Amino acid sequence: MDEEMVTKVNSRCYRFPEVDFEPESRSLYWRDSAVTTLTYEECRLLEMLCYHAGEVISARVLYTATSLPDSSFSQHQNTLCSLLSKSYHQGHKVLPLDVVGDYGYRISLPQKTYQREAEAVPDPSTPDVLDIYIDEPMLEPPAKTSYIPKVFMSAVAAVTLSIGAYLYII
Repeated sequence: MDEEMVTKVNSRCYRFPEVDFEPESRSLYWRDSAVTTLTYEECRLLEMLCYHAGEVISARVLYTATSLPDSSFSQHQNTLCSLLSKSYHQGHKVLPLDVVGDYGYRISLPQKTYQREAEAVPDPSTPDVLDIYIDEPMLEPPAKTSYIPKVFMSAVAAVTLSIGAYLYII
């Protein structure tokens, strides 16, 4: 068989007016087809903010929930600054990630959260090789038979006999 096996997978995506954030690929997909890759820490931060979109989350809470065990609070702050800088695209603030005074950080509600399709949906008018046609007669499935291994039956019989012998002796 020369054909390659392809699996189509949908991945979680947060859509904003000018950018899509896809956590699984750690990427920001811009409307002009540009892609920005996020670090693991930036992705975790942005995903938590998107999960709690509209809420103000303090830097300390973000640090506790998303930081790696070996990272310090100052490294976490650097990651936040880096993420804030990546919210700009071509000199314009596009990702609605904001600093809310001394209270923390907030991202605006996404337009929608959906499953981003990796490939285009196939045309339904072309039949698939695995399609089942209603006009074709269906074969009856084989009857299910109960199969108990002989070893198991032997063990049950031996236990039953030993219990019977024990009761007979008493």
